[in-house]
Amino acid sequence: MAMVADAHGLVNGIDPAEDPARFSARNLPLGDWLTVWGHATPAQIDLAEREARRKNRTLAELLQELQFVDPRVLASYIAQRSESENVDIRRLVVPPEILGLIPRELALRCLAFPLRMEEGILIVALGNSLDMRAADAVEEHVRHPVRFVTSTEGDVREAIERSYIIEGHLEKTIDAILAMDSAALAATSEQDAPMIKLVDDLLLHAISNGVSDIHIQPEEKIVRIRMRKDGLLNEGVLVPKEIQNALTARLKILGGMDITETRLPQAGRYNFDAGSKPVDFRFSSLPSSFGESLVLRLLDRSSLQLDLSVLGFDPATEGQFTSLLNRPHGVILVTGPTGSGKTTTLYAALSKLPAHERSIFTLEDPVEFHLPLVRQTQINDRIGLTFAAGLRTLLRQDPDIILVGETRDQETAELMVRAALTGHLVLSTLHTNDALGAIPRLIDLGIPPYLLPACLLGILSQRLVRVLCDNCKQPMENPESVFANLPVPMPDDFPRTLWRPVGCPRCRNTGYRGRLSIVEFLTMDDDFFKVVLHGQDPVVLKRVAQEKGFRTMFMDGLHKAVHGRTTLEEVHRVTSH
Repeated sequence: MAMVADAHGLVNGIDPAEDPARFSARNLPLGDWLTVWGHATPAQIDLAEREARRKNRTLAELLQELQFVDPRVLASYIAQRSESENVDIRRLVVPPEILGLIPRELALRCLAFPLRMEEGILIVALGNSLDMRAADAVEEHVRHPVRFVTSTEGDVREAIERSYIIEGHLEKTIDAILAMDSAALAATSEQDAPMIKLVDDLLLHAISNGVSDIHIQPEEKIVRIRMRKDGLLNEGVLVPKEIQNALTARLKILGGMDITETRLPQAGRYNFDAGSKPVDFRFSSLPSSFGESLVLRLLDRSSLQLDLSVLGFDPATEGQFTSLLNRPHGVILVTGPTGSGKTTTLYAALSKLPAHERSIFTLEDPVEFHLPLVRQTQINDRIGLTFAAGLRTLLRQDPDIILVGETRDQETAELMVRAALTGHLVLSTLHTNDALGAIPRLIDLGIPPYLLPACLLGILSQRLVRVLCDNCKQPMENPESVFANLPVPMPDDFPRTLWRPVGCPRCRNTGYRGRLSIVEFLTMDDDFFKVVLHGQDPVVLKRVAQEKGFRTMFMDGLHKAVHGRTTLEEVHRVTSH
């Protein structure tokens, strides 16, 4: 029977915080430790233990597989148990001379990542510090003193994948193809070794470099391969026109698509194992003037961040947004263009909800990431499973919370409002330019204005901007000249500083590393609804919002720019200013 804290946080009448040694990982088995410190419920531990016995696996493995417990919590337990240091290696950059002490193959096999040298001792992070065989293998190869610290399996895999990048592989493969004569190129098929290697190197290069989309773009005399990273599409590399059919066929085979059908659009999916956690690719083909255009979207589960503060929410906005998630019914909308991070924000919102106590369903097109205890349904228009049809069925499935991937037609909008009015919390996305634009958009979709006060809780609008590299960013000289030309007044409490990108090896000379959200959040109340019921005048709506302290996306971006998280150019790029 697992130890459980009571309503007052006491275990057997003792407060764990006042006697942490007694309730430490060294004195408690994993299940008891997790429940005492509130990381898991007894029901979750009981289920995981039964599944572990049935599958002959460890409790820790099943807890991760069922996504009941954050892997970093398990790493903390293992660190306490083994009396080793627990480290966060997610943003760590290791010099090449340290990486060279442990080969990539050994690092992946043992889940061991070298960190640094301290007084002749190599510090190595282990994905499982209790794996003595892995530790022995590393010590035998290094042949000098090693001190092991603890990290999570996922973080170690990601660090290995990020750091042991085999530079130039894709370029060398393309150079080898360009060196072939025209006859050999024309005879190359999707099953030949050069084409298999080209596609594998292409996918591995995209994963290693944090690419979000790959574009195979046929032109009249060549084929252009372009990649989108941090929201920007590069110029691309060129490959001979002669291999276009073989390249397209190879990718369509991987995506489970029909290679004989070139006249109609197709969609597919492929799971690629790059030596770390598998990455899903979503394929889309479209006939064009010079052949089939293919776009591959990367869905890397290991990079999914479900923490709103990490995504870019400031504490005030995060507090307002999460407070609405505790409401029993109503509609919460997230707006923005394609690729603005709406789905990730909704997943982060769902992760904050007590899924073990609530019945949660989603309708998505497509299902990008799987969430624990959430029933997720893939929309399929070809067989009649639309958002509207799925939502109509979900209302008979006893839901508490429903996520509708996109509100794109009148029927879906009406069913979403009906669900909110009948006691369900509904989260959905809408394509509008800003938060205020969602109100007239709902009315355009056929929602009577008088229904909005009873169901609409809040509207979040967002964009993604690139994050400045902390290692090389520099303050901008004479920022006052920039502030003088701002389209809005500069708040008095904002710092008078701006930063510019420089470029270094850590950011691959781009000046940026990763992206974050800039957001605006509108909480609905009676003042807004009075305007809605009397004509939805956008000027009046904006005035009411400003009177209530509403901060636009541009102002949120400006706040992040003056604090050195991004640049004002990035904010201008993604906002209407």
